[in-house]
Amino acid sequence: MNMKIKDSIVWTAFLAVMAIIMFPSCSDEHEAGILEITNNEIILQAEGDPVQVEVKSNTEWRIDFVESTWFSTDIRGAQSSRTYFTVTYDENISDSERFCDIRVFTKDGKTADVIKIKQLSRYPFIVPASDKMELFTKGGEYEMEISTNVPETDIVITPTVNWVQEYRISDGKLYFNTETNSQSPRTGSIVLSYDDQYQRKVTATINLSQAYSEYANAELVSYPTVHGYAVGGITNNVYVEGTIVANGTSKNFPSNRYVIQNEAGETVVFESESLITFAQFAKVSLCLKDGMIREESEGSFTYRLISGITAAHVISSELSTFTIPERTIAELTDNMVFSLVTLKDVEIASPVGAFTNFKTTDPGAADRKINKNYWVEKFPAYYRYYPTCIRDKNGSNTYMLTAFEAPYAHETLPKGSGSITGMVAKVKLTNFDISESRLCILPLNREDINISDINEITDVLVEWDCNVPDWKEIGSSTFTDYHPTGGEASQANALLSKDGNKYFQQTYADYILGFQDDFRGDVNLNTTDGYYGRMRGGAFNSKPWSTSSYFYVDKISTVGISTSLSLQVEMNASWGGGPVAVVEYAYSMNGEWIKVDNSEFTILGQFDRTAAGGQTEKNIPGYKVYDFKLPDALLNRDNICIRLRPVRLPAGVSSFMPLRLANISIKYNK
Repeated sequence: MNMKIKDSIVWTAFLAVMAIIMFPSCSDEHEAGILEITNNEIILQAEGDPVQVEVKSNTEWRIDFVESTWFSTDIRGAQSSRTYFTVTYDENISDSERFCDIRVFTKDGKTADVIKIKQLSRYPFIVPASDKMELFTKGGEYEMEISTNVPETDIVITPTVNWVQEYRISDGKLYFNTETNSQSPRTGSIVLSYDDQYQRKVTATINLSQAYSEYANAELVSYPTVHGYAVGGITNNVYVEGTIVANGTSKNFPSNRYVIQNEAGETVVFESESLITFAQFAKVSLCLKDGMIREESEGSFTYRLISGITAAHVISSELSTFTIPERTIAELTDNMVFSLVTLKDVEIASPVGAFTNFKTTDPGAADRKINKNYWVEKFPAYYRYYPTCIRDKNGSNTYMLTAFEAPYAHETLPKGSGSITGMVAKVKLTNFDISESRLCILPLNREDINISDINEITDVLVEWDCNVPDWKEIGSSTFTDYHPTGGEASQANALLSKDGNKYFQQTYADYILGFQDDFRGDVNLNTTDGYYGRMRGGAFNSKPWSTSSYFYVDKISTVGISTSLSLQVEMNASWGGGPVAVVEYAYSMNGEWIKVDNSEFTILGQFDRTAAGGQTEKNIPGYKVYDFKLPDALLNRDNICIRLRPVRLPAGVSSFMPLRLANISIKYNK
């Protein structure tokens, strides 16, 4: 071989070897990083501690995911030495699962993987209307409402006795049949259970007690005869006949309390230790022997209640039809108390917020912020019922009572008209300045409030909702004219203000209207910052006040309106208490001002979060709505003015305090 060629081959081989030795890692720079995910599917409980997710890699890695309000991680940028990241999550209070995909990838972007996060829905629950049930001697079908967040078809029903048969759950109710008890009282139970795919188990037990009646030979007596019995035990073997209009299951009425009503509208109120399974409107013969008569009261109003009634006292029970009497508000009388009536042609006077608009907590101390029912637990007597002002087409008004525990308490009020069926009730609610002389209506179920979204009684002529235009953006800015936020377009130039007011701004001061919080049971229901059921900037606050001060509305035209007018206002005062005020009208702001008949009202001091003197039975835990019938002299006018003016301080109030206005409207009948 030629020597030169040989040397060239050797030299080339040498260079190749040296290249391999000198540059051993050049190709590694182009290799993809390695990712190892221990678990690509993470299941989070509805509530729990943060979870660590393991990630192994030979290079820097990152994570990314769509921003979420319920989900966060402790890292997001490049990580070279970490072998995990931590997932933190909020409690899931809904009945739906929540999902999030986390993308894990190497810094060079060449290797990626996805971790699927699933948060379980809130823990399964099965809640019967009662955990005890008293059954009649005679066999038959029974039912009980069941509240649950699991599929009804997946609930396992297990009776512990063989005399319970033909059981099922359908449309939110448990149904079952029993055999007639022909010997002696007996007990048993029904167990409801459910297991989900994540090993979460829930059970509920309904304890049954089937009576054996000893009262078959009782004598029929009239309702007035029962009303005449003395307080104490009933020794006579007597019974009454009538229709069960309250069957012990309403959350708007004390549990296991019942009302039986005859065709004349007379009633007997009784209660039991365990739920007696009456169907509403069942026609029954009810023995009263061995019952105990006691008196209860709402202020000066006293009534009688028979306790100690059991299923054994039910001599007979059968389904029946019951015609509920229709009444107007003005037709209600004292002898109708506890009877079931239907108020016809009614509307919510000021349909703002929910069926309950209580102040239940506040953004003060940490223990109050986190507990949405802080003040309810501390002062339960102040929260028995929320009185929603209602009115009818004739201009009469009263209050619809909703218990704090009612399942529809936080449902937004309907804005239309219709009817309300309920028991005529007398209650003394000192925090709302409602006396026991006022006849109110107490619906037993949400379905009894048959008010639609279409109003066939009135139209809103003009309304101011008193809500801050934008709480976050108003800042230090001001405005001078506050025009209507609702009503008819023809009233767009109408004005709401206070005497001497310079302008409107975020915070109130002397002769400057500012914004204050309102309480609405249908807003901020998932917050834990103290603003539960609270609307920032939902009302005006104002000062100073005297008998020559007033809120007013102006530049309102009623031309073409020939039907009745009404005024609705929602107000309260600082905790020291407000004045007695009146509604006055004129045709210009220069007067002459004329008092509206029957328009005197007391503005109540708001329940205070810090001052003990503002936490009494006279402080209102919210705002109160007032409704006034306006005179026909205001009809068909080019301009009308209305003002709300203090006339004196009531007993117990020593000085004029700031006053708040949360809503004002004027309506006219269709």
